[in-house]
Amino acid sequence: MEHKRIEYLDIARGLGILLVVFGHVVWGGNYPMRGAASLSNLIYSFHMPLFFILSGLCISKEKTLNKAVFLKMAKSYLVPYVIWSIIYIAAFEIIGLIRDGVGILSLDNYLIAHAISLCGLAPLWFLLALFIAEVVVLLIKPLIEDTRWFWVVAALLFVVSVFASILYSHITSIDLVAKNYLMGALRIFPTVLFVLLGYHFKEKLLKCAKWNLWIKIVVLVGAVIIQLVLCYFWNEGIDVQLFILGNPILYFVKAVNGSFAVILFSQLIHGSFFTFLGRKTKELMILHYPPFYYTLLLSALLGKLFRPNIFGALIITAVTIAACLFIDWLLSRFKIWRFMMGKKS
Repeated sequence: MEHKRIEYLDIARGLGILLVVFGHVVWGGNYPMRGAASLSNLIYSFHMPLFFILSGLCISKEKTLNKAVFLKMAKSYLVPYVIWSIIYIAAFEIIGLIRDGVGILSLDNYLIAHAISLCGLAPLWFLLALFIAEVVVLLIKPLIEDTRWFWVVAALLFVVSVFASILYSHITSIDLVAKNYLMGALRIFPTVLFVLLGYHFKEKLLKCAKWNLWIKIVVLVGAVIIQLVLCYFWNEGIDVQLFILGNPILYFVKAVNGSFAVILFSQLIHGSFFTFLGRKTKELMILHYPPFYYTLLLSALLGKLFRPNIFGALIITAVTIAACLFIDWLLSRFKIWRFMMGKKS
């Protein structure tokens, strides 16, 4: 059964992928502009939970886990995960040989350990994590249709996520591959919780779309202020892929509040550009990252024109997205490309 796409959900995805690319531009000192760390921490406080919540919002009441659904999900998530993991590793191997004369495979098994474990390579980990989270939610969907059981399961996932985060942050001595499997396994709890929240509160968020304009604006401003205050006083480095949640309780507050703010803002704006970006989320997520050296190149070129600032970061983000969309447009005429992206033929 085909369901009509909800425009503001595509817009929210479009805004989300813009934040992902922009966050990677300013993350980790890649673009040394003033306030880059704080801005990056703000974005990372909610941008990936947003995608998990949106995925939960898109799970229909009629959808059940059967062989056909499982195979469709595997094609959409696991096929591109495997293919692009191989491409990523090959790309970084070639770059290492050209730049340093030594390939990464000759130095250690860091990338391979990530790829073959539940951890996954950035940003491909999202495909693997989303596949697992959606499968789990579909498995327990008959149970959580009862509101009482939903709150029991949600509370259990929250408590386990908090304690797992605290315990994991104290682990120091562990084998690399074992650590990757552990962080990937523990990450299942918060990602399932976010998908679960999206699914359960779908109807309430749909009702938000019918709110009076000024009510939406007031609530949105309040949510933004809360997010800024929390991120200002608890300016923590967050990395969901590596299961680094900072203060886990505050992380969940920031993750849900920030995601709600983006979804509410998406209900206020319209535009085919954001909708288009939202429908190209997977392509942009995969293509914008490897190899990451174009960001450094653009930063070096822009640095000759003006000092690193927010404008320069936005320019790099825009050029990166344009390049990714061009590559996708160029190759989308080939069936193998659609297969690599987990799309329908």
